[in-house]
Amino acid sequence: MNERWLVIGTDERMKYLAKQLTNDSRTVYYKNRDAWDAELNKTALEFHPTHIVLPIQSLQLKVEQLAGISQAQIFVGRLTDEWHDILKNKELYYYLQDETFIWKNAALTAEGLLAYLYTKNISVQHKRILITGFGRVGKMLALFLNRLHAQVMIAVRSKTQQAEAIAYGYEGIELNEKMPKTDLMINTIPTKWLNDTYQPLLSCPIYDVASAPGCLDELKLSQYELLPALPGKFFPQAAASVMCETVLRLRKEHINA
Repeated sequence: MNERWLVIGTDERMKYLAKQLTNDSRTVYYKNRDAWDAELNKTALEFHPTHIVLPIQSLQLKVEQLAGISQAQIFVGRLTDEWHDILKNKELYYYLQDETFIWKNAALTAEGLLAYLYTKNISVQHKRILITGFGRVGKMLALFLNRLHAQVMIAVRSKTQQAEAIAYGYEGIELNEKMPKTDLMINTIPTKWLNDTYQPLLSCPIYDVASAPGCLDELKLSQYELLPALPGKFFPQAAASVMCETVLRLRKEHINA
């Protein structure tokens, strides 16, 4: 059976994903859209996709009901409550919950931040750099920066993560209002937490690689930059390869289940 894949999204990695998925047994149709609208309903009705890959961030919904998806396996990133409701009767495959995808994407995120800093002529060597959060992205950032001889500090609220950071050889400190001054800060915590009580942090450049809307809590800072989706911006082909590996593995696991 010839599989028909519908790949959707404006992130350039989705275009490369469509190319990488295409082979003799898979026909792939790519739609550069940020919303599921009447045009996408028409496309799905005409194409009859067997598989649909949605982008990491939820598409806008501009129709009351999705058409042409009844026979499709659907691969998703993040979904709003509205999307969860509309797809409640579908079996969904969450590539963002796949551990291999998460770690490989975290490494590309860390490398993407370095690429961004270099475009701004910002060197990290011997800089005192504070990373807030020590999840996968925080760990990969710390690894990359440490290898470039930056002085890495990890600020977290969890005593376990603080101990883990120290065990890795970094300076692990508690995230509180008495933070030390640093040359720059990188946030990986995907919640709004940074407010005017963290005065020592408010004067250094802040690069936020967490999900939108970022870490600012009722603050506007001129030196703050929100930098989501770095893999897709700087390394779309590599990011597409990671996604391609993941969705095909999830598909294979479904077939073998």
